Amino acid sequence: MKKNILAIIILAATLVNLTLSALMLFVYLPNAQKMNTMITKICGVIDMELESPLPKDKEQQIAVTDLESIVVGTNMAVNLTPGADGKKYFAQITATIVLNKKAEDYKKIQPLMEPQAELIKEIIQNRISALTPDNFQAAKELVKNEILADLRESFDTECIYSVVFGSYTMMQ
Repeated sequence: MKKNILAIIILAATLVNLTLSALMLFVYLPNAQKMNTMITKICGVIDMELESPLPKDKEQQIAVTDLESIVVGTNMAVNLTPGADGKKYFAQITATIVLNKKAEDYKKIQPLMEPQAELIKEIIQNRISALTPDNFQAAKELVKNEILADLRESFDTECIYSVVFGSYTMMQ
C-alpha cells in the first residue's frame, strides 16, 4: 500500500510540474517574441549594422589587374594633435588612392583624381590631424577606412577601392 501511495504522490508531482512548465511556456514565449521584435526595430531605427561592416567591394576579391593606383600626395607633412607630453609632432605620409577599373563610373572618376588631388590631400590631412602621436599607429587602419568613406562621399562613387599609405613617419 505504501508503494502505491508513493507512486501516486510522484505521479501527482510530475503532473503539477508538467502543468507549471506548460504554463510558463505560454506566459514567457509571447513576451520573448515581443522583446525580440522590439530589439530588431530599435536596431533598425539607430541603423546598427547586423551584417558585416565591411563594404561590399571588400568582401569580393578584385583582381590586382583590375586596380589602378594613383599617388595623390608624396611626403605630405601633417600636424598631429599634441599628445600627453604636450610636444608638437607631425606625420610625413605618402598617400595613394586605389581605383577599381571594373566599377561602373570608373571612366568618369579616374580623370578627376589628379585635378582634385588638393581636395583629396585636404580630406586625408583633416582625418590624420585629429590623431595624437600616441594613437597614430594604433588608429591607422581606422583612419584609412574613414578617409575612404569621406572620399566615396565627396566623389559620390564606389569606384574608390582603398586608401594606401605607402610610407608614413612620425617626427617631432
